[in-house]
Amino acid sequence: MSRTDDIFKPALSKIRLPILTLDNKWHRLFTQANETPEIKALEKKLNELLKIQGKVNTEGKQLKAVKRKLMDEILQLTDASNGEERSDEVQKTMDRNKQMMEECNERLAALEEENESVPDEIRETNYQLMIKTMELCYKRLEENQKEIEYFEKWIQDVRVELRENIIRKQNRELSTYELYSYMHNIFGKDVINIFDMHYNPEKYRPKTKKEGYIE
Repeated sequence: MSRTDDIFKPALSKIRLPILTLDNKWHRLFTQANETPEIKALEKKLNELLKIQGKVNTEGKQLKAVKRKLMDEILQLTDASNGEERSDEVQKTMDRNKQMMEECNERLAALEEENESVPDEIRETNYQLMIKTMELCYKRLEENQKEIEYFEKWIQDVRVELRENIIRKQNRELSTYELYSYMHNIFGKDVINIFDMHYNPEKYRPKTKKEGYIE
């Protein structure tokens, strides 16, 4: 028994679980997490037990239907005789029907005895399948949470770095604008042109907050 089983079985003992392998939502879980070999084995075992139970239930219903038909025939023959002595043929039919009813009863008793433990096995296998499914999904949730936290930190770090680089770029633009402006004012346009300093000062003019300046 697993640790999960120890912790949760008392609390889950009174809860009616659906048969998982018959629930399409349970199968859809495994689009997010791959089935383990243990889950596959439990799934196979549960389906086999359900087949046995289905076969027993079907045969049981058929036997009970046969019993009802035999009983109806006996009652009809009894009413038809109206208290008079039955013919050999009628008596033979009634005896045959009684014998067949006894055989039906014997087969029903055998089915019940042979498969007495099946409902309990189905419940236990279904429970174990639920436990293993929960363990797998919980593990996947933990892995997802770790990745979410990693990417959250990465995004935050990138945001900080992006903001810092934007500020650095703005500082360099301001420095370029001021430097060019000072040089232009001191030396004049002709000197600037001689040195082939083809800068557009407006390109580096500091932006206002409205234009996207970041402080």
